[in-house]
Amino acid sequence: MAELVINLIVCALIFFIGVSIKYFKAYNLIAGYNTAPREVKEQIDAKALGDFIGRQLMIAAFTPLLGYGLKQAGFAWGTEVGIGLFLIIIYNTVIKARKITPQLSAYSSSKKSILIALAIVISVAVGITWTALPPAFELGNEQFTVSGAYGVSIHYQDIKEINLADKIPPLSLRTNGLGLGPILKGHFKLEDKNKALLFLRSANEPVLIIKRQSKPEIIMINCKDAAETRFLYHSLNEKINSGEHKNSDEQNMGTGTSDVAADPNQPTQNLHAISIDDFEYPPDYPKLEIRSDHRQLSWVKGDSNFTGEPGGIIGNTMFGMNEEHTDLLEPNIVKPESELVFAAAAIPGLNNPEYELYLLDENNSPAIYPLNKNTMLAPKEDGEYVFILRADWGNGDNSIDYWFKLRVNG
Repeated sequence: MAELVINLIVCALIFFIGVSIKYFKAYNLIAGYNTAPREVKEQIDAKALGDFIGRQLMIAAFTPLLGYGLKQAGFAWGTEVGIGLFLIIIYNTVIKARKITPQLSAYSSSKKSILIALAIVISVAVGITWTALPPAFELGNEQFTVSGAYGVSIHYQDIKEINLADKIPPLSLRTNGLGLGPILKGHFKLEDKNKALLFLRSANEPVLIIKRQSKPEIIMINCKDAAETRFLYHSLNEKINSGEHKNSDEQNMGTGTSDVAADPNQPTQNLHAISIDDFEYPPDYPKLEIRSDHRQLSWVKGDSNFTGEPGGIIGNTMFGMNEEHTDLLEPNIVKPESELVFAAAAIPGLNNPEYELYLLDENNSPAIYPLNKNTMLAPKEDGEYVFILRADWGNGDNSIDYWFKLRVNG
């Protein structure tokens, strides 16, 4: 209801200006004409100009309502269609007004008005584009940071509650933000009157909801891919509950073993089993997590050819795990067709990591295994399976192999 009231106020204001110009000869409301010298105004057919400008504004006044109506009818881009039509009408009005009043077009202030109008349109487009860019998420030592437009940093100790909801709570009003189809970003109000800071990329995926102790405004986040949203939720939840932010020395996302030891389904740690410690993982290498449900799975490093920078020197391979030791890999127990999510850290200056997945057969020969971007499904049949995950950051010299074993147990 509040959004409808705002749309009605905006429409009424624009319509009133149009009526004032067309029927009440308020020609000084026309940009360019109001600042022109008297001798220039005397050469202009003010009535023709006023009739045209007024009519155009009266038409444009209904575009916000049209956008609102389309949105209420279920068209995701309704609001944006209304804004786009409004900008097109205004731009068309400025161009045609020059043809109606060539005397005014020759006047420098008219040219400035047109340039200002174009600059406003371009600025709006650039601002919308920048705001619509997906945010970046960083789980630091002390705080969780969302970068980009409307970015925010939240200390872990300030987080009162986090939840993963199946759907986005009903919204009532956008107070300061962007609504671009499924992209909702900025400050909104919910139907229950609560305030919310949104970073949403999908209207149909689950949403991470964060409540803070210091501020009543809640934060809602989701990604295009539901698996990425769930992964972010589990990573943040683990960060809060593990107390890692209190002791940065304990942080090593590469170990991938913290949740495994706590899982009652996992066997007692085999003293002879291979772990990350057997094949040193350099601290400056990017971090990796492999998750299934609420658990972080274990892995070990295989061969790598990684410089960590664009155009780095090729040939720094550090040998790790290989086919000779697969029987010593500590297995991760999962259910048949469980979903596994891979997340390797981004590296400044390089591409976003791309993944390839291989399954070793009975002869320890790798074969390509189905992979959907950064997720996989465990095999249907019970048994033990050894996988090789290759993460590649591009430039031909920035890839790392990660080995892990699954014990599928239905």
